[in-house]
Amino acid sequence: MKVVGVQFNSAVKIYDFSPGRHKVALNDWVVVDTVQGVEIGRVVYVNKEVPETSNEEVKDIIRLAEDKDIDRYERMAAEGAEYFDALKKIVVDSELDMKPVKSELSFDGERVVFYFTAENRVDFRELLKDFSREIKKQVTMRQIGPRDEAKMLGGYGVCGQPICCKRFMTRMESVTMDMARDQFENNVNANKVTGACGRLMCCLAFEVGNKPKRVKK
Repeated sequence: MKVVGVQFNSAVKIYDFSPGRHKVALNDWVVVDTVQGVEIGRVVYVNKEVPETSNEEVKDIIRLAEDKDIDRYERMAAEGAEYFDALKKIVVDSELDMKPVKSELSFDGERVVFYFTAENRVDFRELLKDFSREIKKQVTMRQIGPRDEAKMLGGYGVCGQPICCKRFMTRMESVTMDMARDQFENNVNANKVTGACGRLMCCLAFEVGNKPKRVKK
């Protein structure tokens, strides 16, 4: 079965959908049904083969997005961003050990999702109550890791280019110190191998197996 990958506003994870009767191309905007309700997202890959026996349900795309859908998406994105400062203030006032990253509003306008990073588990139950009461919307908190934060916010690498995870990567590669040692002849400088997320750069995985061999004289 062939599926397409749809990426939503948060840009953290990509979900597979069946194109159904629709002819879908890369970078098309589509309307889909998710566990959180109807959402709009961008197609980031097409014609991916998945086994028919997969346990995960693959839903059909509802339709290609129309101009009115995209206009609404842009309005919801702008409105969702407006809640961010209010959340940051509550986090500071409550002295919670967490870092707010981004806020977004669902396509139907009923639910605000806040993404945050934290070193340890955070009890934000009172925050949810207070903020839901203040904005009169359902509030969801989602903890993400530093690599997801970088992918969500973007930035530039030491190469001067936009970071790979934001620019074109559709899945995170596993990166190890062995990859860095192999490419830097064991003379690993942390500044050279650390990305914007504070973790090993994704591009180290791209070069595995491509290192030219030295010719013995």
